[in-house]
Parts: sequence; C-alpha cells; structure tokens
Amino acid sequence: MLGTIAALLAIAAALYSPALGLAVLAVSFPFDLTTYAGPLKLTTSQALFLVLVVVLVGRHFARTPPPVHRTPLDLAVVLFAAATVLSVLGLAGYYGDQLVALVKAAGGFLLFFIVTQSLRERREPWLVIAGVLGAGLVLSLMAIVPILQGTVSISDQNRLTAINVIDANLFAGYLVILIPLALAAGLAIRWRWAPVVAGVALLILGAAVLATLSRGGWLGFVVGVSTMAVLLPGRRRVILGTAGAVVFILLIGGLAGPVAARLGSGSGASPFQTLLDRVPIWQAAITLWLQHPVFGIGLDNFNNYILAINPDLDVNQAHDLFLNILAERGLLGIITFGIFLVVLFRTLARSLKLASDRTDRILAVGVTASLAAFLADSLFDVAYYDYKILLLFWLLVGIAAMLPQLFQPANAAHRAA
Repeated sequence: MLGTIAALLAIAAALYSPALGLAVLAVSFPFDLTTYAGPLKLTTSQALFLVLVVVLVGRHFARTPPPVHRTPLDLAVVLFAAATVLSVLGLAGYYGDQLVALVKAAGGFLLFFIVTQSLRERREPWLVIAGVLGAGLVLSLMAIVPILQGTVSISDQNRLTAINVIDANLFAGYLVILIPLALAAGLAIRWRWAPVVAGVALLILGAAVLATLSRGGWLGFVVGVSTMAVLLPGRRRVILGTAGAVVFILLIGGLAGPVAARLGSGSGASPFQTLLDRVPIWQAAITLWLQHPVFGIGLDNFNNYILAINPDLDVNQAHDLFLNILAERGLLGIITFGIFLVVLFRTLARSLKLASDRTDRILAVGVTASLAAFLADSLFDVAYYDYKILLLFWLLVGIAAMLPQLFQPANAAHRAA
C-alpha cells in the first residue's frame, strides 16, 4: 500500500515538476517498496522510473515542447553504455545473469538522461539532493538506533548494515556519497539553525559509516572531506573542524574499541593482511580479462568464473571497481569508463569556474567530493553493483552534467528576472 501511495505521489509530483518527481524517486528507491500496475508487480523505483519516462516523453508531444538539453557527458555515457551492452559478445555464457545485470545497468544510464532533461533551475539540484539526504538519514537512523539503545554491539563479526543493504561494505559505499552532500548543504543553507541541523545529520551519517567498520568507507570519508577542504579554502576550518568533531564524539561515545580493533588486528585481519588477501582476487580479475580481452566475460559473471581461476576465492566481485569493469566489460569497457571519468571531472571543474556565487560553488564542490569519495571507496569494493547505489551514482552524475548549464550567466539573468 505504501508503494502504491508513493507511486501516486510521484505521478502528481512528476506532472507538476520532473525535478520534484526525481526527488520523490531519490527518497523511495533505498527502501524498495512494492507496488502493482494491474497484475504486474513492481518495486516503487521501477514504477517511478516509468512515470518519469512517460512524463518526459509526453511533454515533447505538447504544443510547446521543452528543448532537449545536451551536456558534455552525453557522448561519454553513451560510449560506456555501448561497451556495457557489447560485453555479451564475450560469449562467456550465463546469459540469464548477464541479461538481468544489463537491465540494471540500463536503469542507471536511463536515469542519467532523465536527470539531464529534468533539471532547469539552479534550486532543483538541491531539491533532489534533499531527497537523497532525507532517505539516507532515515536509513542510517534506523540502523544506529539499536546501537544507541544498547541492544546491538558493533564488532568485526557484527558490522552495521541497513534494511535492503545486507553487506556492511555496500552500506559504507552508500554513506560516503551522502556525507559530502550533507556537509555541503550545511554550508550552503542561509538559515540560523542550518549548522546545527547539518551537525546532527553528519553525526548520524558519521556514526553509521564508522559502525560499518569498512576501511574502504573510512578512506572514502577522508577523501570526501579532504576534497571539500581543498576546494573550499575559505571554509576549510569549518569543514575539517566539523568532521573532526563528529569523529571525536563518536569515538568517545563507544566506537573507539571496534574502530581500533579494525585498524589493528585484534578482531581479525589487519589492514595490511586484508590488502594482501585482495591480491589473489585482483590477479584473478586480470586473468579473466586476459581470457576475454576485448569484450570481457559479461556483466555479473565474475562470481561464475572466479572459482575456476582459484577455488579458494568465494567472492562475487573483484573488490576493485576498475578491475571489475576490466574483467566483465573488457578493454572497451575500461577505456570508455576512463573517458567518462575524465569528461566528468572536467565538467565539474568547469562548473567550479562558472559558479558565480557561494551557493553554486558549494554545490559543485559537494558533488565533486561525493563522487571522489565514492571512487576512493571503489578501489577496494564494488558497491556500484548494488542497483540502489548504482542509481544514486548516476543521479549525481546527471546533476554534475547539468551544473555548467545551470550556472551559465544567461541562466542567472533569467532567474533574476
């Protein structure tokens, strides 16, 4: 019933404003509610996708259709999408698994283009980000409440997860995207209580990412905060001071023991040993690529082939996003992904130059830091292959693609008028 209500709300929101429909989608997809379109069972995110697509296509049949907006990232995304589809030419079998994975990947690419055709005003990215943060805060609060109540203790054998996210490393990959956005929102909002609200939000998200005991997540946290401090020198003390205070409060509040054990070897493998344990996985990924160098072994096929390479490795991903893309999508995939990343960060750098006021610059820096944090975490895990995180990634990429257009002086003059 909740899924159906959410779908109806999204229809109304999307008809009123596609950006508002995106915000509703951002709120709904982490919870993965179920709804029905007649006899067809859908998740809420799938239903909202259909709603947004129908609304955007329908607008182009109106008497005064909106213009089609092109971005510098369009070609790079199309090339990476094409390389993803061509991965089936690796002829590695398990085509049912590949087809399901291709559908999930297509959802991310489609969301990118939905975002670029939906955002028209400077305030609209903030609206979507508010939806992302709202869902993330609810998800994180639900996860940490049992810890605060003392009914759950965090250890290496009991790391924090969330509903619909059964793996602590995946949850950490989701959280490192949110933390820079929350920090950016706190810096940008001109409201008396904004620093307090942002501090509480960071405390919740910080507690969650620390309690996952994901060292890749902690690396992403450091990279995200550091990126913001470097790109916003005038706010460096506030950024580092806030992040440092949050970590300090959480450590003295009870997480110091599990964190220290995770950084040492008291409750399991040390960070150095964990790194060594990943080396055979990375070697296997390269071996799989060498067997299918051009097109790769196909999406979601890593777990189907890894045991043939090394029977001792019972993993479903390469524990490195770049090696995972290389193995599953081949040389075409990693080259087009590299081109995509270059164009992405060049576009973000251009948006920083075009930012004419404090709020615009903070938005561009927040998105940049969020994506940098996620890529840092992806050096040791592949949270990207969880479809909820995949959607969030492409949602942010779509926002990044539109920032230069939203920051153009002509748009500023139009907003002032």
